Amino acid sequence: MITNKRYQTLLMLATTGKPLNKEATEQEKKFYEKCKHDYKVMQETAKKHGIKNPILEIPMEVDF
Repeated sequence: MITNKRYQTLLMLATTGKPLNKEATEQEKKFYEKCKHDYKVMQETAKKHGIKNPILEIPMEVDF
């Protein structure tokens, strides 16, 4: 299971184009690749619709 904090880190790596570390699990690798793809699609779609600064994010967990 990937924690929300780790999801945030993987998303940051994917959207900035930084490589994934060698110790990443298979689940983390899949998520990282999916994020890279989703970010690319989001950028292309935003450009078509005239959106200048699109943001791909995962909301932080809320503790009650």
